[in-house]
Amino acid sequence: MARIIGVVSGKGGVGKTTLVSNLGVALAQEGADVAIVDANLTGANLGLHFGLISYPASIHDVMKENAALPDVMYKHPSGVDIIPSSLSMEDVTTEPKNIRAAFDEHLSDKDFVLVDCATGLDRETLTALEMCDEVLLVTHPELPTISDALRTKTLAKEYNKKLLGVVLNRVNRRDEMKIENVASFFDLPVIAAIPEDSSIRKSIEAKNPVILNNPNHKVSREIRKVSDYLSGKARRREKTLTDKIIDLFRW
Repeated sequence: MARIIGVVSGKGGVGKTTLVSNLGVALAQEGADVAIVDANLTGANLGLHFGLISYPASIHDVMKENAALPDVMYKHPSGVDIIPSSLSMEDVTTEPKNIRAAFDEHLSDKDFVLVDCATGLDRETLTALEMCDEVLLVTHPELPTISDALRTKTLAKEYNKKLLGVVLNRVNRRDEMKIENVASFFDLPVIAAIPEDSSIRKSIEAKNPVILNNPNHKVSREIRKVSDYLSGKARRREKTLTDKIIDLFRW
């Protein structure tokens, strides 16, 4: 059964789409079967991060019952299946329906389905949350952005979604909030702190996720922390270390 994870934030500009695109690739590199979905139905751009600019059908066609979900899945060379939203202004008013049913019918054999949710607290965000079972919060470590993300957390809890943790993005030395303070604000673990870096802008311009464009970069290493967390790899590694310490004291 697929884990359907919504990647959400309280406001735009925190790098949510960049995280979804790179995290999808990171999970695929570990052998997972991954689909990424653009649920920003009025502001689509997830496909653009992979150079997917022109495509015959999108998730809007699924909502209009003009296509089945497999018809709007595009395989990237990294192994990730991309399900884009329409770039056409004509589709902006399409009623958001049929999506979760399509997930259950066609994506249940995936390991992960990452949903790039719309920002804010309007109907589009609620629709995206309804698609998901679990939620990953993305924020910048500054008070106004965190305040917006906290409201989104409250909304996710009201929808009975499992809260996985927080990813800090676009972090720089001038940020006033420390990781431990952010964790206490949300009462959730901070999984990774992705630095603000020009490599991200360059990778977007190259239409190639930074984890492919520059796999050894500190940005890529932080993204892999999120991948390891979701896949359980980080917990297995921690357990192994704990077991070694216990074994030492047994003697």
